[in-house]
Amino acid sequence: MESAWNEVCSSAPEALAKGAGAKLLQGGSILRLEVMDRECDIDLFRREIKCAGGDQEGLSPRLQILILRYLAGAGKAEVANEIATFREFESGDLYYSVFKSRAIDPIVKTFGTAHKDLRRVGETVGAEPVKMGSVGFKVRFFPKLPIVVVLWLGDEEVPPSANVLFDANAGKILPTEGLSIAAEVLVHRLIDLSRQ
Repeated sequence: MESAWNEVCSSAPEALAKGAGAKLLQGGSILRLEVMDRECDIDLFRREIKCAGGDQEGLSPRLQILILRYLAGAGKAEVANEIATFREFESGDLYYSVFKSRAIDPIVKTFGTAHKDLRRVGETVGAEPVKMGSVGFKVRFFPKLPIVVVLWLGDEEVPPSANVLFDANAGKILPTEGLSIAAEVLVHRLIDLSRQ
C-alpha cells in the first residue's frame, strides 16, 4: 500500500486526474474516481480512499491498491475499443487457472441457471449491453478499464459457460495480476448485488 501511495503521490494531481478520467476536488487534493457503480474519493494529502456518500462496504485493501495502481498507470494508454481475452496479456496463460477459478467459475455457478439475475445486476451497475452470449454486458470498472462479462446458457447436452474480457489496452494500464483482481472484484460485486 505504501509503495502504491508513493507512486501516485509522485505525480501532479492534475496529470493523475486527466490520465485516469477522474475529477479534481477541493483545490486538487482529492480525486473523485468512478469505480464500477460507485464514486471514490482519493485524498492525496491524507492518503485515504473513501466512497463518496460514506459507503465503505467492499472497499478492501486489495481494491484500494488496485485504485492506486490504476491512477498511476491510466495515463499510459487510451481505451482501444477492442476486446481481448485474459490469455492475451503478459503471463495470462500462466495466471489463467487462477483467473478462471476466481472470476469465470463464480459467474457460471451463480448465474448459469439464473441469467435474468445477471442481466438485472448488470443494469444495476450501469452496464452497457453487448451482443455476445446469452447475456453480455460491459461495465466500466474504472473510466478507462471496461470489463465485459458474458454468459452462455447451457442445455441438456452442453453446460453453461462464461467469460470475462478486457479492452485490448488494459494490460498497459494494469499488470495482468491487477486485471485478474479487477475481474474478481467485479464478479463478487455482481454476486453480492444479486443476493440483495
